[in-house]
Amino acid sequence: MANLKVSIIERIKTEDGKWTSKPVAVPKQRPSAKGLYMRDMREGKFLLVWREGSQKRYSDYILTMRDALRQKTQKELYLQSLSHGLHVEDPTSGKVRLTIADAIDGFLSELTGHGTTVPQYTRNLRQFQKWNAESRIKKTYVDQIDRAHIFAFKRWLESEIGNDEFTAVWKCQRVNKMVKTVLKLGAGQGPVKKSDFSDILGRKPVVTTYNKDERDKFLACCCAGMDLTMWTLALKCGLRSRELATLEWTDIDFVRHTVHIRRKQMKDGDKTIEFIPKKWSLREIAIPADLMVMLEQLPRTSNICFPTNTGRINQKLWEECKAIAKKAGLDVAKFKPKNFRSTYATNRLRSGYTLPDLRDQMGHRDMHSVEHYLAAMRSEDMVNSGRVDAGWD
Repeated sequence: MANLKVSIIERIKTEDGKWTSKPVAVPKQRPSAKGLYMRDMREGKFLLVWREGSQKRYSDYILTMRDALRQKTQKELYLQSLSHGLHVEDPTSGKVRLTIADAIDGFLSELTGHGTTVPQYTRNLRQFQKWNAESRIKKTYVDQIDRAHIFAFKRWLESEIGNDEFTAVWKCQRVNKMVKTVLKLGAGQGPVKKSDFSDILGRKPVVTTYNKDERDKFLACCCAGMDLTMWTLALKCGLRSRELATLEWTDIDFVRHTVHIRRKQMKDGDKTIEFIPKKWSLREIAIPADLMVMLEQLPRTSNICFPTNTGRINQKLWEECKAIAKKAGLDVAKFKPKNFRSTYATNRLRSGYTLPDLRDQMGHRDMHSVEHYLAAMRSEDMVNSGRVDAGWD
């Protein structure tokens, strides 16, 4: 005998932020003057569960209990009709339009992966969600996201957030992946295709560094104390911007003169957040002696080394970097936190670091990434030495 049972489950977010499924007891409907009255009319994320042969099937998300009960009844009648040999159309097969917020919640609740896959998708999709909500070209439903909308997000990442083209493209591809997964689209059917970004992904990354005059002018315009120490640390230790923003005093070893980049739980105001280094690049970075003195003299007003005035994680490093560059009369477009890291890399290579040394200090997985810094250093040295101009007289 065919299994005609249809159940309702609800997706619920637990206190630790994870999603779980909970069976829903069907509420009783009571008679009233206007017909049947159902007490449970709440909204949520409900799914129907039934079996077709030996396979368990799930419906798309249903957003209210009333609709879930209605579709449960329809599905049971449909399965009974099939069991009697009748071929009828499934009345519950119509798609429910998902809002972008619900689509992202649903996608992230089912997402699995190793390393930083889940945190990166979470940060990127939440960033897209926030941008879309504040954008003049705001979209409501996930099926409204098209190629033009994703390219608008890419332009915003580059112009307002300061992401380079590679980073912006990877974020756009994660949004595209979410849309394809939620709408169950096939290969090449998403809002954008890989071919849209082939010229960027196939291009070697541009390495931008600062010469001594630019570095000195920039640091001279930093406020003495926390700002000067923070940007000196970025320059002399090559930290990524998020590593710099989330650095805590417990990450610094004042005995061994090293800074630890590690996975950790940390306080950010009232919240506890988890920090996972990019690509799990856990490492120890040597701190120069003069920078160590600056860190020792810095007042400790928070668990975070370089907090905001309210003791929170500083999310405005890119804007602050631009403001200091403008104050110093430097090329504002050239100054961004990432380029401090590139300057650190080329400087360490000139000072005698081997490629494996630099790879370990910067947290790269392979030699390919650090070879870009070596090529940039050699090009700079050829120009500065005059060898490029020699022999043309």
